[in-house]
Amino acid sequence: DAHVLGDSRSPNTTLPPLIHPDHLRRVEGFVERARRSGDVILRGGERWKPDGLWYEPTLIAPKSNQSEIVQREVFGPVLTYQSFADEAEAIALANSTEYGLSAIVYTGSEERALRVGSAVRAGTVWVNTFLVRDLTAPFGGCGISGIGREGGDHALDFHSDLKTLQISQGSVC
Repeated sequence: DAHVLGDSRSPNTTLPPLIHPDHLRRVEGFVERARRSGDVILRGGERWKPDGLWYEPTLIAPKSNQSEIVQREVFGPVLTYQSFADEAEAIALANSTEYGLSAIVYTGSEERALRVGSAVRAGTVWVNTFLVRDLTAPFGGCGISGIGREGGDHALDFHSDLKTLQISQGSVC
């Protein structure tokens, strides 16, 4: 709980503000709807302080995988906590939304990391880490997450439209 509130450009900041009052209200709305629907707020769930755009890091145990808080992108400091019985169920939960920007797999098994990482539908899968980027590797989502790929040569594809122009060299008929 020892967060340093501040400017996101400061190396000492551990919790930057959200970008706009509308963004703060959006995050608050997601958490409030989760609370009203029966999801359990395990931690956080409030503005950090009355003035400013900070929101507490929030952990929610949804009552089902169909809860809005699971099925939508919140874009705020909100995580859901979901348990699963086995690897197959974990993969099914991860793949049950129409979003797929990124995923994280924590395991001590390289074989499991490769198996789960390959099966989860996400643009990036981090194993035992988060937000480590090779800037030459593509970054972007699957499903309706993201707006294409960025990073390395893949960024050029986003800013390009391919076209084929075929010209007959002889008679048309």
